[in-house]
Amino acid sequence: MLLPHTSTHQTSNTRSQTAGLSVVVVEENNEIREFIAKAIASHGHDVVGLGCVEEIKISASDRPINLLIVDMHLPNEDGLGLVRRFRTAQPLSGVIILSARHSIDDKVKGYNCGADIVLQKPVSREELIAAINSIARRLLNQGTAAELATPNQFSIDIEKLLLSGPLGKVGLTDTETLLISALSRAPGQRLETKQLMGILNLETSSYSKSAFEVRVVRLRKKLIAVGADKLCIRSIRMQGYQLSTLLKIH
Repeated sequence: MLLPHTSTHQTSNTRSQTAGLSVVVVEENNEIREFIAKAIASHGHDVVGLGCVEEIKISASDRPINLLIVDMHLPNEDGLGLVRRFRTAQPLSGVIILSARHSIDDKVKGYNCGADIVLQKPVSREELIAAINSIARRLLNQGTAAELATPNQFSIDIEKLLLSGPLGKVGLTDTETLLISALSRAPGQRLETKQLMGILNLETSSYSKSAFEVRVVRLRKKLIAVGADKLCIRSIRMQGYQLSTLLKIH
């Protein structure tokens, strides 16, 4: 199992409209960790507090964590390393990084490794809850936190080049498998067009973006055919593409 699912008592007048997230806090300082956990629980979320990286196991095959809150500077392993592993395993979940250092460099490192929000310590209860609510709204817009708790409806068999979903199975080409695998493993399941073309060994100077869009459209149709939403692969204007479907790759 990934982590024990700890339900915390809450009253109706303290429950947030965006309540119901599964939250894990990784913070070495006992007082700070307890403060954060109590604040989160009072707004209707389920929270587990951990003192170090060794207490957490990140696995895409287990029940997802909807939100990870982690101190950037942890003992034994840097918090940034944990965030990178977490992003690979659960790319659609939220990440908040806490940093005691008031430096732009720390913030940039946090965002580059996959954080949604980087907060400076000491963080106020109000700012913390506002940040959590912001991420919760994003998760709900992706398809609600409840949907995030039911992973692996869609999967790819790399060897058989087979995409499976609730409505059946469909074959993929080699390039389609590379394309969807790359998107699935990317931070936020999002990559620039030039990155994707590079993965497929296509020269950006000679291969047209319209021809590449045709490849994406065909892949999107296959995802829809097995049960994915029509916006399963979103085109981001002047940037690239984002996969909004959680996939298990095996």
